[in-house]
This record gives sequence, C-alpha cells and structure tokens, in this order.
Amino acid sequence: MLLETLQASALAKAGDICVSDVRIGLGYTAVRLDTGSVGLAYTFRNKAESGCSVFQGKRPLAGSPVRDVLQYLSSGELLERTLGLAAANALFNTPAATESLPGCSSAGGDLLDVLALTKEDRVGMVGFFGPLVPVIRQRAGELIIFEENMARSDGLCPGSREAELLPACSVAIITATSIINNSFEHIAAAAVNCRITAVLGPSTPLEPDIFRGYGITHLSGVIGVDTAAILREVSEAGGTRFFMKWSKKINLILST
Repeated sequence: MLLETLQASALAKAGDICVSDVRIGLGYTAVRLDTGSVGLAYTFRNKAESGCSVFQGKRPLAGSPVRDVLQYLSSGELLERTLGLAAANALFNTPAATESLPGCSSAGGDLLDVLALTKEDRVGMVGFFGPLVPVIRQRAGELIIFEENMARSDGLCPGSREAELLPACSVAIITATSIINNSFEHIAAAAVNCRITAVLGPSTPLEPDIFRGYGITHLSGVIGVDTAAILREVSEAGGTRFFMKWSKKINLILST
C-alpha cells in the first residue's frame, strides 16, 4: 500500500530528527521539526472522534522523535494518519529535498501553469478545487468533478462513479487527501490510462519514488517558507487561502 511505502521512505530520512511543534487545526494539521521544516496534511474534522479529547494518541508530541510520529501512518484512525502524513511531509517537502531529485524536473506556480490542456482533453478532478474549475473549463473539452460533499457546488459527480468514469478521462487531478482516507490506490488504478495524472494539494508528499508505480506524472504540493506564520494560520483554523502566502508552490514533473 502507498502508506506503507510512504512510511518506509520517511523513516529512512528521519534519523535523530525530533518534532518541535504540532498544531491539529480544524482545516489542516501541521508538524514542525527541529530542523525548521514544516509539513501539512488536511484535517477531516467531520470524521474526528467526538468528545473533548479528539486526538487519543501518545503525548507529548512536541519533543518526540519524528520516527515515533511517523508510526501513525499505519494507524486505523484517520486523525492519526493525518498527523503521520504531516510529519512525513515535513521531511519530504523542503527546498533541499526537492532541488535535485533524479528522474524529474520542478517548476513553481500553479499546477495548471505546467499542464498542457487542450480541447481534446476530458479532465477528471477528484476533489473540488474551486479556483481551478473555470480555467480548466476554458482550456479543456470537458470537466468532471468527483466529490463526496455534493453541497460544495452545482454539477458535481459522486465519488462512487470514479471507477466508472475516470478510465474515459485523458487527465486526472487527484486530491492528496485521498492518501489519508485510503482511497488513493483505487483512484489511481481507475486513472492509469490517463496521459496526465496529478496529485494536488498541501497534503502532497513531494517524493516521486513513492508514486512512480501508480502512473503519476505530476506532484503539486507546497514548501513552507515562514513556518511560524503557517503554524499560526493552522491554529486559527485557516486553510490554503490563508497559509499559502507563507508557502511556496512546487510542481514536480515525473519522467514516465
């Protein structure tokens, strides 16, 4: 499974690095390491445990070895997997780690800046990325948006139809939150014949080797620049719109 590969790769980078700060916000979870880097992962707040103690795991998190927090990637609890992914992203999503990755190139900016969409393309978007929708509709021939929360916009398609409709798409844009809820594998399998398959969002691990066996062509994630500001935004229940001003977008283009 992807999470097992991700965990093994992150543990190989962990060494003696420790966690210096953790914020489990309503929108995102952030983990900062004593190296100064920060990793993010989406918080499924509507699926968290009820009660006053939402996170039931071992405390304190701050000061613990990051390898201990990475163990949560194999947890059956959604919030614990979120925490584990944020810790892994703090190891993967750093300027030094993404400067010289073999077998891929990198570019800043939005994902759509590096995708060559045409009117011949049928785009399947897994997860609703509102700012991308009008641009894709202008450039591509068709856009199908798969979403679990049908109230987010008009014209959405239920996620249950991904296996049916993604194989007929030429481009797939997959939310990185699918890694957390264990839906990534079946989505990637449905999109295996797409000429472009991108993983998108702040939860994206910028580690190409993890994704090569799934037909992924692009990884679009973020690197924290002002980590203190990012932690503050996460603590104040801010999402992408708020903490992106303190981050840098990175697109990795994988050779296939």
